[in-house]
Amino acid sequence: MENGKILFETADVVCVATGFKSKSANSKTGGMIQTWFLWKHSDPVAAIKTGDDAAICFDCPHRGDGTGKDRACYVNIGQAPLAVWKCWKRGGYSLWDGDTSIFKGRVVRFGSYGEPVLMPRRMMERIAGAAMGWTGYTHQWRKFTTRKRWLMASVDNETQAQRATGKGWRTFRVATAQSPLANEVQCPASEESGKKTTCAACLLCSGTTKQARSVAIMAHGTGKNNFSK
Repeated sequence: MENGKILFETADVVCVATGFKSKSANSKTGGMIQTWFLWKHSDPVAAIKTGDDAAICFDCPHRGDGTGKDRACYVNIGQAPLAVWKCWKRGGYSLWDGDTSIFKGRVVRFGSYGEPVLMPRRMMERIAGAAMGWTGYTHQWRKFTTRKRWLMASVDNETQAQRATGKGWRTFRVATAQSPLANEVQCPASEESGKKTTCAACLLCSGTTKQARSVAIMAHGTGKNNFSK
């Protein structure tokens, strides 16, 4: 099997799943199938400089100012997202035929880069149903309430966490201090927890299908120094 599949395309966005053949080298997530939501018309590095990344990240506050400055996003755009976009551009991935058996026995990460709510709800349901487990996060929890079954509400302060919880979501809160709320646990795969496990093994971040506390993590990744902005 090739390492990646195009799950779907629209006029502006392509969603690629990778990690079927060679597993991700990400030490935090572990060997998950990664899903990437990419702007088709320019590479990810260029897209964040022109503001076209809004097509795949919507109004996420971690995008920065729309020119690439002050980004608080943890994703290193110049690494995996760029490599996946280039591979797609040169025809390195074939279109998925809808056979969910390719996800059987595997763990899926919805939204390794980009907003997972871009994936059709039925497709997410089918993939999650076939997979051994999954993780996923969305900043669009106010609008896409039906996705709480599969995704965590990405929140950036205690007020947002309380509001999302009140709407029935489990939350994934990024913080600047190591102080979980009463209904939270520190991410077991985080630096501050000593990387006790990987996301692939933990699977706490599986939406409301997981009957567990919400999760908190310290600001991390390439943009962590801009988080307070």
